[in-house]
Amino acid sequence: MAAVLSLMTVVGQVLNVLRVVVLLKLWLILLLYIAYKMSERPFMLRALPAAVEVQGVEWIAGESGLREGCGVAIFRLAPSMQQHLQARGLTALDGARQARGYSEDYYHYQAWQATPVLNNLASDGWLALSCADLPQDLEQRINNALAQPGSYFAGKDEGVLLVLPAEGLAVYGYNG
Repeated sequence: MAAVLSLMTVVGQVLNVLRVVVLLKLWLILLLYIAYKMSERPFMLRALPAAVEVQGVEWIAGESGLREGCGVAIFRLAPSMQQHLQARGLTALDGARQARGYSEDYYHYQAWQATPVLNNLASDGWLALSCADLPQDLEQRINNALAQPGSYFAGKDEGVLLVLPAEGLAVYGYNG
């Protein structure tokens, strides 16, 4: 009987150790996820030209593989940027061609163009809205802005940047 009690005590101690190990692993995973989420916003912000002034994040989401992924970062435009765009239109973006955080050609945007967009950026995957699992109303606002005059877009390798003054949004989409 004493041997059984001793064995049960040992088993109980082993289970307690396993619980602690599992909890430590879960905490580590949680900490790594939090660190990733905290680095995601500055990474996306660095892909925007400095001339595109933003004030806060509306949505960041995407999918990633080992080397490549797709997704969307949606920022709120700063009120001063919205006013600048309303006053100057497309010319307000003349100097907004290079990402603020990268000097490589990969982050150089093509010439800005005005909407409406003739080819649907969202349906062919260029904008990658489907990778972001956006709320339906937000996705609809973006698609409506692309179909109407008054917004602007510029492409780059494996991505596109939209500035939607009426919506107060800047949308960076990448696919690659």
